[in-house]
Amino acid sequence: MLSDDDILAAVRRALGAAGADDAAFPAAGARITRHLLVRGEIVRCVETRTEGAGFHAGTRDLSDLPEYDDLDRHPVPAPADPGVPRSVLRLVRRGSAAAHACSTCSNGRKPCARCHGAGDVKCRTHVPCGGCEGRLCCLACEGTGKRAREAADRPQAETSARVRCRRCGAEDAACAKCRGAGRKKCAVCGGTGSRSCPDCEGGGTVTHDFCAGTGRYVEWIEGVVTRKPVVDTVEESSGLPARAFAWTNEHDAWSRVDHIARVDPVDRMGRLGKMALPDDLTGTGDDGGTDAGTGDGSGDEVAALLAPRLGVHAGEIARRVSVRHLSLARVTHDDHPHRVYLVVPGRPAPRVVTVRSPRRTWQLAVLALLVLAAAVTVTRLLS
Repeated sequence: MLSDDDILAAVRRALGAAGADDAAFPAAGARITRHLLVRGEIVRCVETRTEGAGFHAGTRDLSDLPEYDDLDRHPVPAPADPGVPRSVLRLVRRGSAAAHACSTCSNGRKPCARCHGAGDVKCRTHVPCGGCEGRLCCLACEGTGKRAREAADRPQAETSARVRCRRCGAEDAACAKCRGAGRKKCAVCGGTGSRSCPDCEGGGTVTHDFCAGTGRYVEWIEGVVTRKPVVDTVEESSGLPARAFAWTNEHDAWSRVDHIARVDPVDRMGRLGKMALPDDLTGTGDDGGTDAGTGDGSGDEVAALLAPRLGVHAGEIARRVSVRHLSLARVTHDDHPHRVYLVVPGRPAPRVVTVRSPRRTWQLAVLALLVLAAAVTVTRLLS
């Protein structure tokens, strides 16, 4: 961790003072506070267990599914990585599987509901003629068989495409397709008034959906264990505004903590409540080495900052804490009332970020308000 002398020397270098000239930034009047930044994520593996009825139409061998006696206490190992994608494990309660013969069908078949087992359904004997197309089927008798009009009164264009009417005998008067009848025999049933049932294709029976036509089905009690990752993004600071993260970069001396905690599902209501960060939070630097001497804060500080986020979620069986932490020194000085100096540990030497002090920010805000008020007053006077 950077000492006070190291911090003051870094500020002096940033101010351009030669060497470590105490006169450029004397220790007297300087106030140093240390603040921690923590950024990363907490990934939890959350598990839910449900029990319900299992069903399969036909026959099925359930030996490939694990058996359980008490679903809540059945051990399922926690994942090596809490961030693995969503997974579903299905189990069978021991002794619950039973195969049955379907009692509502006959060997997988049941009577057709449309034809009631007859195999055929009623059909129209005749259908409207498609050749008339909304015109008269016969210009002379209009399909009645009794002439009502004379052919001499008809336009030549109308009679040229027509034929002799079968019903009244008028020449060039009837539709060429139905010859004055106005309808034709149904092409499906040939005018018999009965056709094969389209649902059962004339057989009178259809497949029983419940048993999928097998005449058997299997029932059991099914337990389902579902696991999914829940990610909590972490960006915490002790005493610094959220924009403090923008004052850092990847080259600063961040230290990293990667910790996985798991618990046996049998004890998930017990030991899980005690899961937290490890006692040793020294971590490693981003270069893989230990962070000794980087000034990144102690493990107790990191644990205290993360404590509000380490509560156990319902169904949590494992978690991975992957965070980076960095300790900044905030320096103010009586001789520099309008500036705040932030010393960021880095390699090979710490760097300094200079920002406006809260007092200076307040003064500028008041000045801006005064200028705005003056502008409004002038505008009103001129208008």
